Amino acid sequence: MSDRKQVFSPAQRSLVTEVINRIIPATDKLPGAGNLGIAAYIEDAAAGTPGLTRLFNDGLAQITVAAGQDSAGGFESLSDTAKDDLLRSMEAANPMFFEQLVLQTYNGYYTNPEVFELIGYTVPKPATPGSHPELLDVSLLKQQRDREPFWKKV
Repeated sequence: MSDRKQVFSPAQRSLVTEVINRIIPATDKLPGAGNLGIAAYIEDAAAGTPGLTRLFNDGLAQITVAAGQDSAGGFESLSDTAKDDLLRSMEAANPMFFEQLVLQTYNGYYTNPEVFELIGYTVPKPATPGSHPELLDVSLLKQQRDREPFWKKV
């Protein structure tokens, strides 16, 4: 994290990791978003705009307060069901924060090279310099080309 702007405290980074593991939990084939390190992606996104920095810091503070009311150990010590319930209430209470949290979680997760590999997606290779890749499957135009013209020839 030396060349990035840090906008989250260590406790907030830990909280983001826990929260996004509930947004995209681990399966037997894919890691959870938090386990994959997507919290750093979210922090980078938040650091890019002062409005997002504030939105995330306020939202994380609200989660911390709400989790503290339910458990002395905070969000991490809650059961998965209690975590999900808390996040649903956060979605209702602060929809802008929750929408950004989900958006940035998905953006970070589904652009991650490890996830690409695990789901079998391969990034297309760039065209070689000087080549002219075909932009359209011209066979798709056959039906139109075979039609009689609908205009009047003059």
